[in-house]
Amino acid sequence: MKSELGRERFPWTIINKGIQDNEFYTHTNGAVYSFNNIDELARAKREPSKENQYSSSITTEFSRVEFIEFLSQHLEEIIQLKLQISDPRLKQYHLSPKGLGDDLYFLTESYHRQNDLYKGKYSMTDFITPQALLVLQQKEKKKLIFEHIVPKNLYLKMLVDKAYQENLTYEEIYKVLMKYYYTCTVTKEEDDSLPSTSMQEGWDGHNPFYRYQLAGIEFIENPKSY
Repeated sequence: MKSELGRERFPWTIINKGIQDNEFYTHTNGAVYSFNNIDELARAKREPSKENQYSSSITTEFSRVEFIEFLSQHLEEIIQLKLQISDPRLKQYHLSPKGLGDDLYFLTESYHRQNDLYKGKYSMTDFITPQALLVLQQKEKKKLIFEHIVPKNLYLKMLVDKAYQENLTYEEIYKVLMKYYYTCTVTKEEDDSLPSTSMQEGWDGHNPFYRYQLAGIEFIENPKSY
C-alpha cells in the first residue's frame, strides 16, 4: 500500500505542458500526442486491425493508443447504426450523451476483459486519488465513483453533431477520445466537489485536467490491481 501511495502526484506544470499553446500534449505516461498530427496517427493505426475488429491479439499490458483505437472503431460503427433508427425520439435517446456514454463504458469494459486486464470496475480508470485508493484497499467500493475527468457529455456531443452533419470520421473520433477520454476513481466526497456536466469558467477547451486542478483534487496513476 505504501508503495502505491508513494506514486508521484502529477505536478500541473508537467500535465499542462503544451496544452495552452495547442501544439502538443505530454501525457502523464510520457507519451507525446500532437494534435496537429493525430489524424495521421489514427489513420496509420486503423489499417492493420480494420479487417478483423473482434480478434485482436490478447495483451496483459495496457496501451492507451490501442485502447483508443479499439473504442474509436466500435464507436464509429455504433453511431452509424444508431443514425439508421427511424423513430426520432428513440434515435435522440440512443445518440444522447447518456446513450453513447453507456456504450463507451461497455466498450471500455469489453477491451479490458478481452485483454485480461479487468480486475473490477475501478481497475479500468486511468487515475485514482490517494483517498480513493485507501477506500478501495479497504474494499468499501460503494464509497467510490468511476468519474470522467472531462464530462462525457461535452465531447460526445461534438461527435453526435458531426454525425448529424454526415462528416464524422474514425479519425475525428480517435482525436476526440485521445484528447478528452480520461477517467479517475474518486470518493463520493471528491465527486461532490466537481461540477457534474461542465468545466469551470475559464477552461481553454484543451486541458483535460482543468476541472480537477481548480477543485484541488490530486491523483496518481491507477495501479489497476483492484
